[in-house]
Amino acid sequence: MNIKKIISNSIFLFLTLLLSSCAKYVDIKDGSDKILLVKKEPTGCISRGTVDVVVLAEIAYVERSEESINIDLLQLAKNSAVSVRANTIVKSASPKPGEATFSMFKCNRPWTK
Repeated sequence: MNIKKIISNSIFLFLTLLLSSCAKYVDIKDGSDKILLVKKEPTGCISRGTVDVVVLAEIAYVERSEESINIDLLQLAKNSAVSVRANTIVKSASPKPGEATFSMFKCNRPWTK
């Protein structure tokens, strides 16, 4: 086998492992699948505060897709909602890529019990 090809493949493998090890894994809390994301602030609900969530927008100078970033931001917000016993969240701000603020509410939703 050609030595240049071996070195090239080794460098590619190393960089792939490096990038994957730098990726942030977002944990999924039990109950987060029951958190409802709505577009506007719900009425008749109790506010449970807000949460600012942040994920990496780029890893080792490689930009992550907007979809991946939004999925991770949403999961972090849902995890926080579980922690404060909220069942509904609203995305209220997104100042920079990889950052967002969510409002959390406890709403009367008997079908989720």
